[in-house]
Amino acid sequence: MKLGILEFRDNGFIRSILEGLRDVPSEFIRVGQLIHPSPSACRVIVDRLSFCDPFLREVMRYWSMCGTYVLNDPFYTLVYDKLSEIPLYDTLGIRHARTVLLPRVNRTEDVREMVAEPAWQEIEALVGFPCILKPADGFAWQDVFPVQSPAMLRALYESFKDTRTLIVQELVRHSAYYRAYCIDRREVFITGWKPLPYDQGEYFLPEKGALLPVADAIVAQTTALNAALGLDFNAVEWCITADGVPVVIDSYNDVPDVRREKLPAACYEWVVDRFCACVRSKLASGERNHLAPRMPAGSDPGPAPGG
Repeated sequence: MKLGILEFRDNGFIRSILEGLRDVPSEFIRVGQLIHPSPSACRVIVDRLSFCDPFLREVMRYWSMCGTYVLNDPFYTLVYDKLSEIPLYDTLGIRHARTVLLPRVNRTEDVREMVAEPAWQEIEALVGFPCILKPADGFAWQDVFPVQSPAMLRALYESFKDTRTLIVQELVRHSAYYRAYCIDRREVFITGWKPLPYDQGEYFLPEKGALLPVADAIVAQTTALNAALGLDFNAVEWCITADGVPVVIDSYNDVPDVRREKLPAACYEWVVDRFCACVRSKLASGERNHLAPRMPAGSDPGPAPGG
């Protein structure tokens, strides 16, 4: 029943989680070499760091296969990017921005026989201006550009085409912008969000009169998305068009921003409370991540070395 934490010890959100789970045995993950067999001594691991370190991601995947429940699932988080999510939106009937994937220049293999130059006029007619240029696998406003003209779009593409795989996307004109925190694929808290680059964005509690007409649709579509994405903890961004239709902007934040100093108090406290409940549920249920082999009834994989 031990809980593992893969996060910096001074992270405020994790400190709040550990306070809420103070009756649960827990430890911060520290791992050197991993020699098979080496299952984790933890029943559940809260993973907030492996996205930025290939070694830690391999460890999380290995321990997941050995039966530890990793939250979020380290296999699902390798599946989706900002383009491959779009067919999922269509399947679920969720409105989204018009999007085009641009070819990346391959400096190690000559694939010009297979990869053509972008058809700029067709792209520009589809997305319009202003539009947004951003990496297909990006996060946190890294290399995200509002684009005002065809000349600017082509110049930016030339600057990044051999280092990033880019998408160009319609800029959806909106009357409101929300971020919906979803926990355990079924519980949702909607907060207002003013998106600004480089950590300048602002959260706020939305006015009930503005949120009420779209709240049910956002909750239903957010939970459907998280069930399909396989994420236990996620924050989905929505903008509302002038005619009151929710449009998904970003549906894959598998390490959501949760800071007491940024979020409204009601939102922060809700996230901490429901996240603790989710962890307790996973500790008690015996649930495994989707690729982890199911052990035969009555079998025991044995303790971790030194566990």
